[in-house]
Amino acid sequence: MRYRRIPLHDMKVDFKKWSALIPVIMLPLGIYLGYRAFRGHSLADVLASVAAIPHLNLAAAFGCAAASYLCLSGFDTLAIRYAGRSLPYRKILLTSFVSLSIGHNVGVAALSSGTLRYRFYSGFGLTGVEVGKIIVFCGITVGLGLMTLGGIALLLHPQSLQEMLGVASPLARAAGVLCLALSAAYVLLSWKLRRPLTIRGHRLYLPSPLIALAQIGIGTLNFGFVAATLHQLLAAASTYLKMVAAYVMGNVAGLISHVPGGLGVLEYVISTLIGEGDVIGALIAFRIVYFVIPLLIGSLLLLASEVHRHRNGADDRRAAQRT
Repeated sequence: MRYRRIPLHDMKVDFKKWSALIPVIMLPLGIYLGYRAFRGHSLADVLASVAAIPHLNLAAAFGCAAASYLCLSGFDTLAIRYAGRSLPYRKILLTSFVSLSIGHNVGVAALSSGTLRYRFYSGFGLTGVEVGKIIVFCGITVGLGLMTLGGIALLLHPQSLQEMLGVASPLARAAGVLCLALSAAYVLLSWKLRRPLTIRGHRLYLPSPLIALAQIGIGTLNFGFVAATLHQLLAAASTYLKMVAAYVMGNVAGLISHVPGGLGVLEYVISTLIGEGDVIGALIAFRIVYFVIPLLIGSLLLLASEVHRHRNGADDRRAAQRT
């Protein structure tokens, strides 16, 4: 039996058609992972850990988490401008929040929040190439934000690394300078380099220097708010800069592991590096504030948007039949 070889460039995939499966997969998976995050703790343990936190600190933690998700919508706003498109902010905010509130819990951002971004942005008229640019841009912004915030923390409070890992302060300061130098080099490249970078056969066009600076600013501010969320829940156990250093290391470890939401990894790193007070109780509260509640809201918004999309599609089909 002979088989006809089909050239790759002749193979066509209807991504918009297949994107309809994204909510079917992501919605139940996100809910399951949210459940799995707390199945090892009884409801009484969770409630007791939250009740032990002062109300003012808990309210501040919710405020910092909300500010972080607003910053994350800034990632997408800059990315859309970088891709040469424009959208109303309400659409960007919806897409960013749904994609990341679920993606944070599912893990592997390119496959979770990335596919959800494609589902929404393709419905708003963006092409697959443009959505790909947005995903890469946001990933770079994450790296820049973590690197810059970590560098600032190591420069201002190098003894935190000495207390946590036994690293001498001069070495910690040197690591901080290196982090900030790499962020500065990114801006310099965006200013000086006019041609695209080629990485593994893929061309990467750097943004304008202004957008590059905005990336670093919004990325750093976002992770600053996430660390502030943790600090409010662990205020008695750590200074803010020490918490920043611990969070950056825990987050990097979580990103490398690709564990959904850094589940277990973040808790292990922070409880090991901080190790004072009711760390586990505060980390459970952090999971609720930053991951679980946004996951529930994001899942409801995803469900509502799919119902709205289905109704609009049905209305369009009926209108077409009448004409």
